Amino acid sequence: MKKNTVLTVVELTRQIKSSLEHEFIDVWVEGEISNFVRHSSGHMYFTLKDEHAQISVVMFRGANKSLSFTMESGL
Repeated sequence: MKKNTVLTVVELTRQIKSSLEHEFIDVWVEGEISNFVRHSSGHMYFTLKDEHAQISVVMFRGANKSLSFTMESGL
């Protein structure tokens, strides 16, 4: 992409999505769970963090059915 290129919101999000899908095909991430919430829909919302950074996470109902442990803050 050229310097000072102006993108629409949809153009930017499409480029980000494409980059992420090609760079991070099968990734495992380790960190501490905090701010855990299980929504009535079955989706789980939480923060995954380490001593230097954090990321907000959504685990959809279909994915969390295969967990072999009970998700909770502090794990």
